[in-house]
Amino acid sequence: MVQVRCGQRWIADVEAIVFDKDGTLADSHRLLHHTAVARAEACAAAVGAGDTLVRTLLACFGVTASGIDPDGLMAAGTREANKQGAVAVLVQAGQPPEKATNLVATCFAAVNAKRHGKAAQTPPFAGTAAMLKRLHQSPVKIGVLSSDSPAYVEEFLSYYDLMTWVHEWQGTGPEDPPKPDPTLLRGLCDRLQVSVAHTLIVGDSWADFALAKQAGAAGFISVSEPWGRSPVAGASLVLSHWDNLAVITPGSPDFETFTRP
Repeated sequence: MVQVRCGQRWIADVEAIVFDKDGTLADSHRLLHHTAVARAEACAAAVGAGDTLVRTLLACFGVTASGIDPDGLMAAGTREANKQGAVAVLVQAGQPPEKATNLVATCFAAVNAKRHGKAAQTPPFAGTAAMLKRLHQSPVKIGVLSSDSPAYVEEFLSYYDLMTWVHEWQGTGPEDPPKPDPTLLRGLCDRLQVSVAHTLIVGDSWADFALAKQAGAAGFISVSEPWGRSPVAGASLVLSHWDNLAVITPGSPDFETFTRP
């Protein structure tokens, strides 16, 4: 029986830990903000609109004067969800639906093309590699489940040499049901050969929290202030440092302390 310690809390019978990517493993705040602004300005320019439409699009994406809303579309949604949001804004502004759909797709593609990749601009948070390596050496399986595209998830893990410390990973394609739908998590757990009920979800958004609940996972762990956000509302397990996340195995002093009556 393996225990996982999160700060001063313990979770029993854990087989796997599945991490979100952006905002949890990867510090993507600056890139997300830049991308949202570039997309909003491109879409507004394409229809000959000005700052009012830009502001409306940014609000749709979850960009505020104080930064990126960690629970908004840019931070927690898929690329497809962001496109659909932008299309809805343009239709509301008077654009025909088909024209708006094509325009948004073109503008998003143009912004991405100028970006020349993503991984180099979304470095891991401090201590992430060491944490994954440490957990990988335990009996617990390590997975990554992201709302980002499969290509960008693979790019991130490869660019920072993290693939070695991850047993399985899963991105979200245009055809995939996004978080908090548990379909992709169940598939990931099948590949890990673990039970969802014995899997912990670590993330930074309401979608990760809702995913854990809908899937019947062992629990949800919210990252907090060092990651640039307050804990997810309702989360009972909160991380303030990667060192606060540890796997405790039978025979270790911590395990004996925890299990002793």
